[in-house]
Amino acid sequence: MRAVKQKSPYFLLASMIVAVAIFVTVSPPMFVDYLESKTFDIRTLLRGERSVRPDIAIVAIDDKTLEQLDLNIWTREYMAALVDKLALMQPKVIGIDYLYQLPEMNKGLQSVRELNLAYQALPQADKAFLGKLQTLEQLNDVDAALIRAVKKAGNVVLAFAPHVFEAMSSVDSKQVSQLPEYMPWYAFMLTKPGPAYKPVVAQTALTPFEGLAEAAASIGHVYSLYDQDGAIRWEPLYVKIGPDIYPSFGLEIARIFKELRQQDVKVITGDRIILGEKIDLPTDISGRILINYPGKRKRFTTYSAINILEGTIPVSELKEKIVLIGATALGTGDIHVTPFTELAGVEKQATVVENILSLNYMVKEEMTTLIDIGAIICFAFVMALVVPYFGAFASGLFFGFLLIVYLGLTQYAFVAHNIWVHVVVPALTLSILYTTLTTYRFFTEENRARHIRSIFSSYTTEKVVDEMIEHPEMLKLGGVRKNVTVLFSDVRGFTTFSENHTPEEVVEVLNEFLAAMTDVIMHWNGTLDKFVGDEIMAFWGAPGEQENHAELATHCAMHMLHRLYELQEKWESEGKEKLDIGIGLNSGEVVVGNIGSESKKMDYTIIGDAVNLGARVEALTRNFNVHLMITEFTLAEISHLLPDENGKGKEGGLGHLQPRRLDEVKVKGKQKPVVVYELVDLELDSRPL
Repeated sequence: MRAVKQKSPYFLLASMIVAVAIFVTVSPPMFVDYLESKTFDIRTLLRGERSVRPDIAIVAIDDKTLEQLDLNIWTREYMAALVDKLALMQPKVIGIDYLYQLPEMNKGLQSVRELNLAYQALPQADKAFLGKLQTLEQLNDVDAALIRAVKKAGNVVLAFAPHVFEAMSSVDSKQVSQLPEYMPWYAFMLTKPGPAYKPVVAQTALTPFEGLAEAAASIGHVYSLYDQDGAIRWEPLYVKIGPDIYPSFGLEIARIFKELRQQDVKVITGDRIILGEKIDLPTDISGRILINYPGKRKRFTTYSAINILEGTIPVSELKEKIVLIGATALGTGDIHVTPFTELAGVEKQATVVENILSLNYMVKEEMTTLIDIGAIICFAFVMALVVPYFGAFASGLFFGFLLIVYLGLTQYAFVAHNIWVHVVVPALTLSILYTTLTTYRFFTEENRARHIRSIFSSYTTEKVVDEMIEHPEMLKLGGVRKNVTVLFSDVRGFTTFSENHTPEEVVEVLNEFLAAMTDVIMHWNGTLDKFVGDEIMAFWGAPGEQENHAELATHCAMHMLHRLYELQEKWESEGKEKLDIGIGLNSGEVVVGNIGSESKKMDYTIIGDAVNLGARVEALTRNFNVHLMITEFTLAEISHLLPDENGKGKEGGLGHLQPRRLDEVKVKGKQKPVVVYELVDLELDSRPL
């Protein structure tokens, strides 16, 4: 199958497909997001599991712990004991992934307190008995024990749970429920607005009770952002509650591990978080990062809480490490779906901490959106070039190759650089491009010759059209440089003629004149460019190759004068006023092609200085009172066909023509004067026009 040279329809179709694809990329529908999320999971599974930092450990409240302690739920008493044990092992930071919203008031503690108050009110109270009551009160006050343990450890991060009512939105601070007075102390101290910011907003939060919060080193939110399929792929590093912005649980653990103060953390909302001088965390416009899960369960070193309580783990095992305490027992409810499997909440928090400290999270930001758009545009450009040149089978092979290469590159970016580049929209766009463009070519190839004929039959002769159909490589539309000869012809005194005649008479004479001149131009295989009122523009040398374009144009100009004589004799016999013309010829390099608007109107025409000079030369015929004027450039093209210095003409040339130098004229836009000549036809020179 021959190559299709008219590629503009293919680019138009490709542009339409690209426009839709870019819109879907920027504002993806729900089903596209769903499919793309699934490709993220597939690519994660194809990548496989990866190693993690050894300085992050998990102490699990697992089934083994609850069974050996004969517990249904994990109590504050055992949490206090666990924190005390861990503190002795000297970890750098302890994170408790449990919520302690309210003080615990059990019946035993309440009874002892009431008895204590009643006994103190007696006139004579036994101090020894009163001491025993106070000891019983302390033994039953599990909150006091937990506060003491947390305060003694000095490096404990607690969790709070924001009630996010509308993600990536904004909220009036007046609508925010009252938070404890201590909460603003844990908000970011240094924040700066980024270029775009759509925060994750909470109206209120479940916060640790005041005594416990004041004993902690810090607190951070544990809000989990679920995707449409219920999986967790994103981690909001901060949430907005009222006027303040609060860090995540994992971010605060990382900060304390790095021994940074609150004022050492700078947040550029919707852009990045800077921890100290070494950790720079780019985020999306909602302050989120894309979690890079290392694999299935227990990728991090995990210890059972009962082993810590019983002291069977060597003290050195957790020294200077990050320790996260969380529930992993069945039925605890803190289980999340991830691309690999279901993970306990504490394992997700450990992953977030590891991602932050190692800067090893996935990336899907505006940059990756630009990559998607760039891929779509490249696909469109390449397919619009390939499909017109090859058949369906060869184009199909190229399509398959391109798709495999793209999928391979996206997987490489995913594995090697943690970049999530979209697959669904670009791959679907590539498929639609191949199908649409191949179908279009199938239905339009058989009409190619008819299409060329319909376009150029009004420009040039049947002979030139047939030549272009036979050799379509001659037809280079869209702007190519060629050496041509341009002809301009204009009716002299046409304005006066129009004023002295009725519109019907003007149109009748003008149509007769233009029809006759058009026949002459076609006879000499010229390309008729346009009529501008009474002006005619034609050229030779395009679209088909014409080595003798200047000779053809010259013959045509002289023939037009001969034809004008015949018309003048006819008009004179009919008692009509005669028309007179001036003709200008110029040769040179121009840009030829379809010029205009693809969506509105295009003309096959030529543009350039050579065209402008031709028009100005035609206008100069009035100044010199001649009928045919050529430039030195056209003369150089035909000089070998003109009579020599002895007046002897060349056989088969232009021996009946005689150039006469008129002057050097300064033409607007040209620094060097142009020499112009009158071209005299010795056969017509004696006849007045």
